[in-house]
Amino acid sequence: MEWEPASVESVKQIVHEDLANCDQKQVAAFEAYCVEPRLAPIIRYGKLENVVVVAQKGNQVVYWEDVEEGFGVSPVSPDGKILQQDCNQNNLGLALNAWIEGRGLQLG
Repeated sequence: MEWEPASVESVKQIVHEDLANCDQKQVAAFEAYCVEPRLAPIIRYGKLENVVVVAQKGNQVVYWEDVEEGFGVSPVSPDGKILQQDCNQNNLGLALNAWIEGRGLQLG
């Protein structure tokens, strides 16, 4: 099967499925910071591509990394560009832990 970039619609489904496995604090964090999923530019391996942002807290976002097939957390530039590529395969709950007091960034 050949790789294809994720669509906003496919990421909405992934979010829905992952939220079903999140604890109360993770769901609350998502509800507080979720945004309408949108494409955002990212530089991956020297090439400009897009990922899908699903939540934003200040100048940080949670986004679906379609190459690694997991959620990442990154600072975002004022023009919406993802500044840090996350090469982890985290579920949504693990990514949201970065924004939950006492849990810190426990990505794996």
